[in-house]
Amino acid sequence: MKALVQKARKSGQSLVEYGLVLALIAIVAILVVKAVGTQTTSTFDNVQTQMTSQGISATTPTAASS
Repeated sequence: MKALVQKARKSGQSLVEYGLVLALIAIVAILVVKAVGTQTTSTFDNVQTQMTSQGISATTPTAASS
């Protein structure tokens, strides 16, 4: 009986550890995506500023009609 209880504890402990690792990976992934998104936005803003300073207008494309 003791062996069964000990096995259940180890299994539960492993599940908690996997959950913590998964949470850590999720947090890191969110931070990376946020950083990449900020960098991408900054790059597009810089391109738009440079185009505008050269007299090139940035227009939004319209959807094609069918």
